[in-house]
Amino acid sequence: MKLRVLMLVILLLPGASRAQDTNYWNLQYGTRGELLGGVVVGSALDMSATFYNPGSVAFVENPSFILTASVFGMQTLKLLDQEKEEGALSTTNFGPLPSMFAGVLPMKWFGGRTAYSFLTRQQLDFRIAAREGLVVGRDEPGDTLSIGGEIMLTENMGENWGGFTWAKQIGERLGLGATLYGVYRGQYTNARQTVEALNGNGFGASFVAEDEIDFYDVRTLGKLGAYMDLGRGSVGVSFTTPSASLFGSGKVVYNRSVIGDADGDGIDDSEAQVSFAEDLDTEYNSPFSIAFGGAYQFKRLKGHLSVEYFGAVDEYTVIESPAAATSPGVTGAEVRYANAATSVVNWGIGVEQGFGEANSMYVSFITDQSSYQAVDGKRIVVSTWDINHLSGGVALAIRGAELTLGGGFAWGKNKAVAEVNPGTDILPATVTPGAVGYTRLKFIVGFGL
Repeated sequence: MKLRVLMLVILLLPGASRAQDTNYWNLQYGTRGELLGGVVVGSALDMSATFYNPGSVAFVENPSFILTASVFGMQTLKLLDQEKEEGALSTTNFGPLPSMFAGVLPMKWFGGRTAYSFLTRQQLDFRIAAREGLVVGRDEPGDTLSIGGEIMLTENMGENWGGFTWAKQIGERLGLGATLYGVYRGQYTNARQTVEALNGNGFGASFVAEDEIDFYDVRTLGKLGAYMDLGRGSVGVSFTTPSASLFGSGKVVYNRSVIGDADGDGIDDSEAQVSFAEDLDTEYNSPFSIAFGGAYQFKRLKGHLSVEYFGAVDEYTVIESPAAATSPGVTGAEVRYANAATSVVNWGIGVEQGFGEANSMYVSFITDQSSYQAVDGKRIVVSTWDINHLSGGVALAIRGAELTLGGGFAWGKNKAVAEVNPGTDILPATVTPGAVGYTRLKFIVGFGL
């Protein structure tokens, strides 16, 4: 059981490092956006508005203001509902979280303001190797089974957005804008699992399972936004189009091999299922969304509110590999990696309290619902848990510059859906724990000129 649980935890690890592949509000941008949890659809008045609401870019008072924020996260993934004597298995990693860079362009088209932005929506660079061995008793007295297991997991993934924004102020209170993004997603995953077993009668077997995916996909999407200044308050709405996949390519390596006597009956059970192909077409889709937000000033206290609806994405094939040619003992396998998403609604509130001449304190709470949906093929996503985020900090004016210090805590859990499936009697076919718990501590340091 210890070996099986170890294998399962390692298979779940990408969910903790991936910046959540089924959550849309897990990342925030800009110094104020970080402290307010991204609850700025109706109040983004810095260059993070290129992402949150392009319409408010027209109202940014100092558009040359360059935002820089260093954000670090410590994420923990824990396997829950285990036997108490076994102890809860968990993994923790620490590193920088994705960020954003934005600024204005000198040209003015159709009387409006133009800007550029680059941001990372997802990022992962992860490798782990582990080996465990144990001896377990069999049903018959005196019979034992020696088991050795090895896991090697390497994953590198990044999704970057680059866009151009056009925004124009209409009259004194209304701003309209749009951002056109080009999106590049690259993902490499190699998961290898080896299990070796030898029983007391001298029979044994080894099982090898390897999945390797290496692909990139280029797509495009747009954001439309409207912002209205109401004096003591403001409101905004933004619409994100579904993405359109332009082109991509990738390869798949799939291997399931058993060598030896897997069930101890003295008969050789050796067999293999394989697939290998390169230059495969790829597709990666994201949904449309519509967000509403607003803010209101109460003397030195300002409240912020945002709500966003994300549409569903029907199941589609990300990459598919045809069956390899068969040979004695080898069967070709068709392998399909798929994705899908359910519709979700996220909401958040934030409070900004001014103090001193130009200083502010912030606190915010947001929900981050998972859009996970089961698919018929092999899935490329891991995380399935809904997350809550609590953030806060201060922005201090120091000699014409702004220093931002803050942090956040995120937590959530859900039923685990990953499984270990060797397909032999060496280990049980499916191992599923009760739940997986997720936590993240975030540290924010920002500096603006």
